[in-house]
Amino acid sequence: MQTFLGKTADHLFQAHGMEGLKEIAVVMPSQRGNLYLKRELAIRGDRPFLSPSFFTIEEFALQMTDSVLEDPIDLLFEAYACFQEVDSNVDFDRFVTWGQMMLKDFDTLDLYLVDPSALFTFLSEAKSIERWGKEYGEEQADTWITPNTQAYFKLYDSLLEVYIRLKSRLEVKGTTYRGLAYRKLVELLEAGKFLGFKQIYFVGFNALSKSEETIIRLLLRENVAQTLWDVDEYYIKNKYHRAGNWLRDYSNPANPAYLSRGAFHWMERDLLDTPKQVEIIGLANPSAQIFVALEQIRAWQAEHGDLEQVALVLGDESLLDSLMPYLGEFKDRLNVTMGYSLKKSQVFSLIELWWSFVPLEKYPISLVKSLKEHPLMSSIKVPTWKDSDLYLSQVPNGGNIFISAQSSFQECLQALIRLLTDIVYKTDKEEWNAESQAILQALTVLDKLEELASSHPFISIKSGQALCKQLLQLQKMTFEGAEHRSLHVMGLLETRTLDFDRVIVLSLNEGSLPGTRKRESLIPVDIANMSAFSLPTFTQADAVTSYHFYRLLQRPKEVVLVYVQNESSSAEVSRFIRQIRFDWAKTNPHLIINEPTIQFSADHQVEDEMELRIEKTPELIAQIKSVLENRGFSPSSVATFASCSLKYYFSQLVNLRQEKQRDDEIGSDVFGTWLHKVLELLDTMLIEAGGWEDHLSVLEKKALIEPLLAKAMAEIRDKEGNFEVEKGFNYVLQEVAKTLLGTYFDESASWNDELIKLLAVEQKIATTVMIPVGSEMWPVMLKGQIDRIDLQGGSVLRIVDYKTGKVEKKDVKAGESLTDTLQDADLKGKLFQLWMYKYLVTKELQKSPEERIEPLQGLELNRVTIQPGIISFRNFKDQLISSPLTFSEEESEIDFIRESESVIKHWVHQLVSPESTFEKTVNLDQCSLCDFTSICHRNV
Repeated sequence: MQTFLGKTADHLFQAHGMEGLKEIAVVMPSQRGNLYLKRELAIRGDRPFLSPSFFTIEEFALQMTDSVLEDPIDLLFEAYACFQEVDSNVDFDRFVTWGQMMLKDFDTLDLYLVDPSALFTFLSEAKSIERWGKEYGEEQADTWITPNTQAYFKLYDSLLEVYIRLKSRLEVKGTTYRGLAYRKLVELLEAGKFLGFKQIYFVGFNALSKSEETIIRLLLRENVAQTLWDVDEYYIKNKYHRAGNWLRDYSNPANPAYLSRGAFHWMERDLLDTPKQVEIIGLANPSAQIFVALEQIRAWQAEHGDLEQVALVLGDESLLDSLMPYLGEFKDRLNVTMGYSLKKSQVFSLIELWWSFVPLEKYPISLVKSLKEHPLMSSIKVPTWKDSDLYLSQVPNGGNIFISAQSSFQECLQALIRLLTDIVYKTDKEEWNAESQAILQALTVLDKLEELASSHPFISIKSGQALCKQLLQLQKMTFEGAEHRSLHVMGLLETRTLDFDRVIVLSLNEGSLPGTRKRESLIPVDIANMSAFSLPTFTQADAVTSYHFYRLLQRPKEVVLVYVQNESSSAEVSRFIRQIRFDWAKTNPHLIINEPTIQFSADHQVEDEMELRIEKTPELIAQIKSVLENRGFSPSSVATFASCSLKYYFSQLVNLRQEKQRDDEIGSDVFGTWLHKVLELLDTMLIEAGGWEDHLSVLEKKALIEPLLAKAMAEIRDKEGNFEVEKGFNYVLQEVAKTLLGTYFDESASWNDELIKLLAVEQKIATTVMIPVGSEMWPVMLKGQIDRIDLQGGSVLRIVDYKTGKVEKKDVKAGESLTDTLQDADLKGKLFQLWMYKYLVTKELQKSPEERIEPLQGLELNRVTIQPGIISFRNFKDQLISSPLTFSEEESEIDFIRESESVIKHWVHQLVSPESTFEKTVNLDQCSLCDFTSICHRNV
């Protein structure tokens, strides 16, 4: 196989000869590409020679401008100092939450040569208010200027001055950041600067920023530069293929973006003509991918030897944790090019645990126990503790590791440094490992922070802790190995300019490859997309990923592409797989695509997992009886039992709960709770005002969205965590919540012509039914909590459940037999929930009015139609998604109750049957979000 770097080396030798190489420079996207090109040159030389000067594009910009890169943490403090000069009221505790985002935006502005004055003026209060006024037909901008809008735009009004001051400060220091160095090099080249090389080769680039394009174009005009591209006609000639988005322009002499002296070196047809074998494999869970990949590597090694270049590319880089323990058998050929995140190390978890002690005067016994039992604490002896009031103060060497709540951030850091240093000193040489190295790397960060804390006393414990976490999360441990390895474990970005004989790509799912569309910027996306600025957004990021993916596939003989099969949208198969199936397969007649089905036998699974079955002893059955009588059977608990009986055992009988992991970002569960709380608050307001849905207009409801979101977040804070909703991805989710709620209010206003009266929100409802079990009659409590009960047109009693995920009509479709569907082992959980709500409300209405729950006391069962339904916030077009939920035509309420109780009897008998055990599900999809995988020894 002729690699791209091999062709590049041949080209350089032919153009300059061995003696002329020392007069040229080579600029590449990565250091790894430079390293491998140097090897290719060395192979072709028959005697020692002086090589070209090699740079990454960032190194090239820094050296050509005689600049030194400012340390990122120092840059943050320089930016804060500039902000204080502009606005002395800026608090560091708040600044640290968005300061890095601001610096990233500054870097991007310079990379794309955007006029900062034009952009920040456009974002300023006056211009924005002017645009708003025109949009709403209001000529007087003052009408729209309120204290809130003034506060919102104050940040943007300051950004231009901060940018100017920061640039000036760095010039005085003689330092810079990446984008600023690029902008400076453009200015120097425009002024006629000579860079000192006979030729400068830009090799293997793709999506260049405007500053990079301008640098190359200026050098091309002076006949100083040449460009070497790694491209294929498959995506260049197809104007719809995103992998060629930039390269089509770079290769077209008629385009202003043209970046070449002539025809491209080289326009290949590997993806169109070269024979290739491609296997596409779907697996039930992420961890199974590892074993498929290892088996494939073994097969290739047995067939082709261990000298062929093989790449194992991890679309989801978190798989590296699970993969590392299995790579030992390939250690002689292994090259792990990915950095191992310090966030995944034991020292990171220890530091997080230690910070939880800082604000406390007295330490809870559980917290102290967690610290004592942390793996890294085994090398030092923590003093004994007796109760939760114990105040721990020192380790045996006399150094304080805990501090009072009144301590400064610097004192906190000093104590933490002492603790980690003590662990390092007490670690035997024989026990020195990667974790020990991680501690040293963490200490480097903490020492730097402690130095800054001594000169910046304004850093509070709150902001300092946030800063500490930010910096540690950015750290990566690199792996070292001998040269000339042939098995490479890497991320997609690390494959740039490299070629392999065989390739395996894991986690080809949306959200992994391509990645999520998460964007953190102070610049709104609609403004970033404007032609006047043309800043990059997720659309460009997707196209860049597409190029790297298809470039990786150009030269290998065999490719294995693995994805996770799951009905969840978060695990949807990657669009790249779909393109391969429906496009690439048609354009290359020599392409062989196979999609084998991988089955893991039950015997194999038992070997890999701890077998875990819980027999239903008489004692356990007695416990089940007590649980059914007192805790009851809810729709969620039945769904849990149907999906995995062992999970039901852990959650309902053993009463295990996983402690909620607090995160800085709002997860999907918290987002759902947040929206539910907003709707609960709004519906409660309507009930208090008489209950009529039309008491508030759509505009009035939409005006309440922001205050209700704030109130809802405050009410769920104790349970879910304290989230900063004005920054980062949380801010994006807040905007999503506003959009969803606004759309719901708009859409639902036209769903019904009849008046709707709200009766209850978050209504708990329960009943007890006697079920025969053996010779006994067991009291079984059925219960549920209904999001909303209302009355439509005076005759339709609606039971409404809100879902923030996507629900479709097929999810509540009963099929030919409602009984069979409700008793199916593959239970439709949403249908089951609606049926049980109907059963509970029907039972309630059979009671005398004074015995019922209050919202239902004024209704008569024979005069209302009960309609349970779901409102899906990802499927408003289906309105209230409902199902008839009848067992037979023209059935009476008594018939419905009788048939319903036969369904309840079925599930109770399934639960207590001594002939079955509580055991793991065979459907591994159910395990991905389970709290008990560590007990089951299932890593998914």
